[in-house]
Amino acid sequence: MPFRSFTLLACLSMALVTVAPACDARPVTREQGLHKMYGQLVIKGFSGQTANDMRVRTVRKALEQSLLGGVILFQKNIKNPKQVAALNRYFRDADTRHNPIIAVDEEGGAVERLTRAKGFTYTPGHFRMQQRSTVAQARKRYDGMAKELVKAGFNTNFGPVVDLRLNPNNPVIARNYRSFGIHPLYVARYAQSFVAAHDAANIGTALKHWPGHGSSTKDSHLRFVDVTEHWKSIEIEPYRRLFAQGYSGMVMTSHIYHRDWGGGRNLPASLSPVAIKTMLRDDLGFDGVVITDDLQMRSISAKHQLDEAIIKALAAGNDIVLIGNVLAQAPPNPDFAVRAIARGVREGRLNFKQLYRSWQRVIAYKARLRR
Repeated sequence: MPFRSFTLLACLSMALVTVAPACDARPVTREQGLHKMYGQLVIKGFSGQTANDMRVRTVRKALEQSLLGGVILFQKNIKNPKQVAALNRYFRDADTRHNPIIAVDEEGGAVERLTRAKGFTYTPGHFRMQQRSTVAQARKRYDGMAKELVKAGFNTNFGPVVDLRLNPNNPVIARNYRSFGIHPLYVARYAQSFVAAHDAANIGTALKHWPGHGSSTKDSHLRFVDVTEHWKSIEIEPYRRLFAQGYSGMVMTSHIYHRDWGGGRNLPASLSPVAIKTMLRDDLGFDGVVITDDLQMRSISAKHQLDEAIIKALAAGNDIVLIGNVLAQAPPNPDFAVRAIARGVREGRLNFKQLYRSWQRVIAYKARLRR
């Protein structure tokens, strides 16, 4: 059924009624309206540290135009507590219909963006936390972490890591002390202390890296990683336990490959409908937001162009695609990702109803975040 404007579509179709202000007097084309919806499914990294930087202004404008659903900050964006709080306030004060996700990887230990050298409090990595603290003591440390994130202006933390420490020589998990341990019960307990502390501060979290990166022998940041001979089904147990306790944050998918998930097409978990729709959604019953790990990691970029990776990730069942802009740089035009999504829909490779369900999940998640 053709419509000349998205305003009319918003008024008459319940499918898209809340993507833009209903019956707004300003004309919005149907394409623009759809792009506003697709933009909520994208989080990007960027360069710059202050509102005086044109690159930062471009990001805020993309947020205001709903070409982005949120941002992720890395070390390059963070100088000190005062600076990062001002930067995040600049994004938070953007004229957006939906609360922008302002995210960071703040696990503790080797994966900290808010470092002691930059004026923040040090938190041990997951393995050290489990070794040296009870669950109750860990909760207090994570309460402090969450309060510091609030003060810095973040509303989402991509953690905790719930990978099992099955391979002590794992170059990306075990060697960096990013796992709470080998036993799923203890991993789930310590992860729950991390989640509970962030929940109390209205900061979202993301369990990672589904369906388990702890048995791998290689680093998916650097190369294609095949875990067919190493992965064990016990690696999903922490997720099962946390879901049973009512976990309502995100799950981050990993870029590891297993022949049982790949569908004969060498698809890693992050691009695999088996890993996401079957294993995570159907088998474990998770209906929250699923987000990819950075699509510019070499395990993806070595085999897939970024626009193709975006389409394949959403088709597989991810709700948000994460583009870090650290390991590589995405095309500079702010609507690159939404145009890729629109092309996927036009070509019949992306199901619109599935994208709309993803949009609903993302908006529901944002509604719970600290503004």
